[in-house]
Amino acid sequence: MGPRKPTRTLRGCLNWAVLSGLVALAMAGCGSSAYTPPGLVISGSGLQTSKPPWQPEYAHLAQRLHQLGLPPGGKETFHIHALLHIYVNGLLSNLPANIGLDPAKGLESSLHTHDRTGIIHMEASHPFNFTLGDFFSVWGVKLGPAQLGGLSGYGGDHLHFYLNGKPLSNPAAHVLHNNDSIVIGYGPVGSFPHNPSTFLLTEVEGKGGAALSCASGGSGKSARKPCLVSPATSTKRSSKGP
Repeated sequence: MGPRKPTRTLRGCLNWAVLSGLVALAMAGCGSSAYTPPGLVISGSGLQTSKPPWQPEYAHLAQRLHQLGLPPGGKETFHIHALLHIYVNGLLSNLPANIGLDPAKGLESSLHTHDRTGIIHMEASHPFNFTLGDFFSVWGVKLGPAQLGGLSGYGGDHLHFYLNGKPLSNPAAHVLHNNDSIVIGYGPVGSFPHNPSTFLLTEVEGKGGAALSCASGGSGKSARKPCLVSPATSTKRSSKGP
């Protein structure tokens, strides 16, 4: 009896691997929540795992800010913006105002919102690589590659993530850049816009960041008062890079 030919077994394994990959893709495309792509899942005290809408979680904000170690606000030599839209079954779920800003406790994160427009403000004393995961940690909402609060599942009729109109993988690890437009949609992929209008970003950038903010004072960037002070509970983390 001649030697065995391993090529059939190898070919069978390869075919099974290809088939498994196709099954995973099909599951994601057909609405199954069983497939979870790799990526960062944020952690921290008080993260909400309920269905939207989500209010800012303040009870554990000090603990999360200490864990994140975001740079303080104060003198805002670094001030950029991103825009976030969240759609649930085709309907826009507005971001709440004052994410990261708790006046009752005097907590003011350098990563925050001022209103319900979806504009994310990053106002710090030095350049810092804020991530989308940092923002949801400050907000107090669980985020991962297949989870947003109590919404779960990837692809199909579940979660989709887009950056400037293109699919975004590993959303929590994404470093926010000036004028980023991020869309998170839950539901059929065609039920929400992937690249909505960024008019509000144009407005806030065109006015030196003074528009849509809580800053007060005279007109013009030089006359603006900083919105933030250094939170006593936040520890300064070294910059991740320019």
